[in-house]
Amino acid sequence: MSTGDHGLRTMDGESIRKGRVSPALKTAIMLIVHEGLTVADAAKRTGYKTESLAKALIKPHVKAYRASVKHAWLASQTERAWLTVSDLALQANSEDVRLKAAKVFIDADAAARQAMPEQARQLVQIVTNTVQIGGQPTEGQLSGVIEAAPFQVLAHQPSDPKPVRRLVIEADDAE
Repeated sequence: MSTGDHGLRTMDGESIRKGRVSPALKTAIMLIVHEGLTVADAAKRTGYKTESLAKALIKPHVKAYRASVKHAWLASQTERAWLTVSDLALQANSEDVRLKAAKVFIDADAAARQAMPEQARQLVQIVTNTVQIGGQPTEGQLSGVIEAAPFQVLAHQPSDPKPVRRLVIEADDAE
């Protein structure tokens, strides 16, 4: 990378010189992106002159910052939209609305599958077996869970060059 190149690039691939984005300019950008204010209205609310804010907004590093703010805002709005569609698919009074919301998920899943490489498409089957030893499980014991005998961990002796943990398994005499 050349001096002044910090990895930011324009859409044409040109390097963007890193610059400072002041707190007031950050606020103006937030107002424009989040609240949809015009440049003139954002300038009034942040103490800028309209012309000064307009000039600042065309600088490459400010454009890059504005694009990152817009990207983050769109991502948050997308999450909200999915939650809304999910709520509609489950709880809408209209069957038509529920059907259309369900189709949104089906279409999104189909598009994701289409975009997925063939080798990534695999069917995973999980098979579980219930193991019962000695009849039915006792109260408080889950089916398929086998309880082990208690064990004790002995601490290492200070004379050992490296700490070694030893396990001692105690067997029940009742069995």
